[in-house]
Amino acid sequence: MTDNSDPAAARRRRKEIMQSLRAETAKKDEAIEIEALPPKKRKVSGKSKKEKPCDDSDEADEVITTEQAAMAAGGTAKKTTVTTADGKKKTQIRYDPEVPMSKDQLAAWRREARRVRNRESAAASRQRIRDRINELEGEVDTWKERYAQAVDRLAHLERLANGD
Repeated sequence: MTDNSDPAAARRRRKEIMQSLRAETAKKDEAIEIEALPPKKRKVSGKSKKEKPCDDSDEADEVITTEQAAMAAGGTAKKTTVTTADGKKKTQIRYDPEVPMSKDQLAAWRREARRVRNRESAAASRQRIRDRINELEGEVDTWKERYAQAVDRLAHLERLANGD
C-alpha cells in the first residue's frame, strides 16, 4: 500500500491543510478585528425519570436559543416567512450584526455565528444521546432485576414440585 492511499496519512494531510487554513483565516480575522465571543454555554436538557440527579456543578442550566447566540455574537436574528415555488411556507432566520461591516467582515461574522450555532447544536445532540443512553441503561437494569426474580421464582417452584 502506497502512502497516497493510506487513510491515516490522508487524514493527517487534511488536518495539516485545515490547520494552515485556519491560521491564515485567524490572521485575516485579526486584521478585521472581529470581537471575541463570550464563553459558550452548554444546553442541559431536563433529567429523565429514571436518571439519577447529577452533582456536577460545571453544567449550565440555561438553554441558548439561536436568537441569543446571535446576540452573543454581536448581532440580531430576524425570522421571516418565505413561500417556496411549490406553495409551502418556510421560516428563514437571517443573522445580521448590530454594527455596519464590510462584505468580508460580514461573511466572517456570519461564518463565526454559524460555527457557534453548530457547536451548540452538536453539544445539545450529544446531551440527548447521553440522556437516551442513561434511560436505556435504566431499562436494562430493570429487566435484569425482573429476569433474576423470574429465575428465582422458577427455581422455588421447581423445588416445591420436587419436594412433593
